[in-house]
Amino acid sequence: MIITGVDYKHEDLLLWWYETVQKYNPEIKVGIWDLGMTPKMREQVKELPVWLSKPTPHPELAWFLKVQCVRETPSVSVAWLDVDCEVLTDISEIFSLVPPGMIGLTRDIVRANWWATGVIVVNDRPSLLEDWDKRLQAGDGIRGDQEALHDMINNAPHEQIQELPQEYQWLRISLNKGVDSPTKKIIHWTGPKGKAFIREHLQHGRKYTGQTV
Repeated sequence: MIITGVDYKHEDLLLWWYETVQKYNPEIKVGIWDLGMTPKMREQVKELPVWLSKPTPHPELAWFLKVQCVRETPSVSVAWLDVDCEVLTDISEIFSLVPPGMIGLTRDIVRANWWATGVIVVNDRPSLLEDWDKRLQAGDGIRGDQEALHDMINNAPHEQIQELPQEYQWLRISLNKGVDSPTKKIIHWTGPKGKAFIREHLQHGRKYTGQTV
């Protein structure tokens, strides 16, 4: 199952996200975590052929629930894609790249080669996933899911992490630096600027044409 989760702050990106996933991956089931959506958006999602969670809001920031969502999604194989990720092609083979007992992640080449967490893939539930979730739920001021994982393991290789090809999460800032790939499969339009680009351009049917975002 390919999943994401949103609260009311970013729910306006959800239908665009769903369309990019479903267009190229119609045979893969999609799941949506309601992390504090408005009732109006929840009713819209109910009309889609997706699995929808019960309302599961977080008192502060929805991304603190991301790893919990991966753990509790009712599917053995799960690929979490942040709602500001644009799927460009068939990504069904992503599940075959992750061995049992491992978490599939790309690198954040912009952020000192940290493990990037906008795309998370599992075919079961490795113990590192539970440890990562506990770290996020500790409530000790950590900024978010990527920072929590970095705090735990830094950017070193890990026996329970399978590094995925960078094409499975091509970063907005990489594009801005002139680093591109003709075989990229997912663009992660990170940060406020990326979300603004989605709202102002991609949701209107326009495409990325090499401009700085």
